[in-house]
Formats: sequence, C-alpha cells, structure tokens
Amino acid sequence: MKIARNVYLITSWLFIAGVAVQVFLAGMVVVAGQMGWSSHGDLGHSLGLPLIIMLISAYLGRMPGSMKRLTWLLLGVYILQADVFIFMRQSAPALSALHPVIALIDFALGLTLAVRARSLLKKPQVHQTHTTSLEAMAAD
Repeated sequence: MKIARNVYLITSWLFIAGVAVQVFLAGMVVVAGQMGWSSHGDLGHSLGLPLIIMLISAYLGRMPGSMKRLTWLLLGVYILQADVFIFMRQSAPALSALHPVIALIDFALGLTLAVRARSLLKKPQVHQTHTTSLEAMAAD
C-alpha cells in the first residue's frame, strides 16, 4: 500500500511538472516564436500516462474516496482539454479558447492531489494486530 501511495505521489508531481513545461512550450511558440506546436502536443498527450498510473495507484494504495474522485475528475478535465476542446477550433472557437484556461484547472487539481498524497504518506500507519486463538489462549 505504501509503495502505491509513493507511486501516486511521484506521478502527481510529474503531471504537475508536465503542465508547467506545457505552459513554457506554449510560450516558446506564442511569445518567443522559437518553435512549433509539435513538442507541446506530444508532451500534452503523454501526460495521460501519469494520470492512468495515478488512478491505478489510487486504488492499490487505498486512497480516500475523495482523492479517487478528484483523480477521476482530473482525468476527465485533461481529456476535455487535450482531446476535445483543442480540436474544436473551427466548430466552436470559444470552447477551443478554454484550452489554456483548463491548464490552470489541471495544475490546481494536480497540486491538490499531490499535497494530499504527501500528507497521507506523512501520517503514521495504523497496524491492526490480529490475535490468533492460540495467542489469546496463551495470554489467559
């Protein structure tokens, strides 16, 4: 369980770092004019991998239900951003323009989850002891 929680923590920080790099890459295209969109698009689509690992490790690590729900929400928001809104430039330009705004939501949700995962790892683990009937008889 602790390994899965550590994996969750690491991948949540990787996701956050990826979102920050995405903003930098977009700035390199829009502001600096130094590169094309391919690096931004490639990295953006690869950010789904840490999210899938986060989902799996959330269940293996027995994370609280609220964290599981927020992780699912983050995946849903990411899919809307990376695979729906961005491709609506012609049909719904105003929705497509939400693409960079949703990056803020991705970052905030990812950061919230990373902080919660970190606090879960800092809590002392409660180990329940189960006594067998032989141990109970020996204690009598």
